[in-house]
Amino acid sequence: MDRYLVISSDGHVGLPPEQYRTYLESRYHAAFDEALAKEIKAREEREKLFLIDDFNTKWRAKVGDGLEGAWDGTIRNRVLDADGVAAEVLFPDGITERNAPPFGADVGLNPAASTPELQWAGARAHNRWLAEFCAEDPHRRLGLAVIPAVFDLDETIKEIHWAKKNGMKGVFFPAVTDKYDMYNHTKYYPVWELLQDYKLPLHFHSGATPGYDMTQPGWIGTYLCEFAFWMTRPLWSMTFGGVFEEYPELKVMFTEAGGEFWFPWMIELMDIRASVKHTSGKLGDYNANMSMKPSDYFKRNIYVGCSALPDEETTESYYKIGIDRILWGTDYPHPEGTWPSTLEKMILSLGGLPESDIQQMLGGNALDAYDVDAGALWGIASRIGPRKESFIRQAAE
Repeated sequence: MDRYLVISSDGHVGLPPEQYRTYLESRYHAAFDEALAKEIKAREEREKLFLIDDFNTKWRAKVGDGLEGAWDGTIRNRVLDADGVAAEVLFPDGITERNAPPFGADVGLNPAASTPELQWAGARAHNRWLAEFCAEDPHRRLGLAVIPAVFDLDETIKEIHWAKKNGMKGVFFPAVTDKYDMYNHTKYYPVWELLQDYKLPLHFHSGATPGYDMTQPGWIGTYLCEFAFWMTRPLWSMTFGGVFEEYPELKVMFTEAGGEFWFPWMIELMDIRASVKHTSGKLGDYNANMSMKPSDYFKRNIYVGCSALPDEETTESYYKIGIDRILWGTDYPHPEGTWPSTLEKMILSLGGLPESDIQQMLGGNALDAYDVDAGALWGIASRIGPRKESFIRQAAE
């Protein structure tokens, strides 16, 4: 075929905030009604604190109704067709967007953002809407169940069962565990076993960090230097904790962490720390839970969702991570993503690479990672996928 199959590893969806009420259990309606205006106001204030109020206003005017693809399936498919994307993995929204789930069940999923009961309620409301949204076009929409896993393991396991039964293609857990147990804790073993048995990949996404004083200078730069650390903290806690030793078929995705520069360094750091030396021997045997190097677990269990790969000539970092570990993504409908210039950015990032490597990153790895109908997706790609010749021309220029 003369086109590539593209499966985006990073899409965001969510209802306009007031519409989540329909999907909430009625006992939470009063709390929702009280919180709605406050949450809308808080997002507007964050836009000002992030110094992006004017930027977002111009962005929204530029892209028109394309932003409504966050909840409107017809618009979303129109955008995907124009971008050449056959399917996408769907995270909730958050940060400055206007369609995040209620009670802190957004893309940050920070345990400190809400009371456990309310965050669970918001997560379930989003999941139940998302199941309907994905059912409208199940081949193209790979929904992730939002699960505030740190609060209650029984509820976590129950929601995973629900997710599998209702067609979700993975789960999304909080990366920041705050005062709760990290994911190396053995109490999570039943969760990992269930995800492995169900072949549901586990996802972490950038967003949450410990709190900052947003009234003080320099906090944005601090956030930009730290967010990748907090998002990938589960990587080394699970690796050194022996999770991947015990559950070799568990798949874990880390999405939007600046993968092109961050992960080669993290892989090397973990291997260095796993090699006990004179300077670290006094700390004891911290390799007892592993029979392989951390980098070997990474090659087997981990995928990196690289959203909007950089517009640069060097592609060395892709190979340091591993071509078979990278899941390309658009980050639609966020302004830092590739939309509405997706083809151009694809070519800038991947043009000139071997055809097989491009296809692996754009969609082949996702076919291996997710339970999808490959035949149906290749059929969609044959109609709307980016033409391979465009990438060849870029290499010759």
